[in-house]
Amino acid sequence: MSEPVLCFIKDDTAYFTTQELSKQTGDDWNDAPYEHNAGRPYNPFRSISEDWNEDGTPKWEISEVIFKTDLVTPEEYHYGNSSYSVEDINAKYVPWLATAKYSSDPKVMIHAGTTITEFKRLIKASGGKIYVEEV
Repeated sequence: MSEPVLCFIKDDTAYFTTQELSKQTGDDWNDAPYEHNAGRPYNPFRSISEDWNEDGTPKWEISEVIFKTDLVTPEEYHYGNSSYSVEDINAKYVPWLATAKYSSDPKVMIHAGTTITEFKRLIKASGGKIYVEEV
């Protein structure tokens, strides 16, 4: 499997998939505002044969990283009523996390598709903390 990439953020949990980002989905990922509609990413379904290898192992996995940062989500940029769906964010119309609008710090942006390794590096470099490596 390839290195997991960022596909969803809810509260202080980032979700990563080893599946191709454009194929990853979750409940109401096409609805805006994402923060009032979207659910966490779907894991491989037992009933869908395309999600499983012949040996019974999943073709892809979801990993979670719990973090704390001053970087903000599209929800926070738009005061809890963004105009974006998860599909929009994963198409990179906006980053999942970015430096606050009025911050004097250099601009940091973490887009969908960022690897789990790079995500952790960027969170730590921006003064944040990683609490759980991968679940």
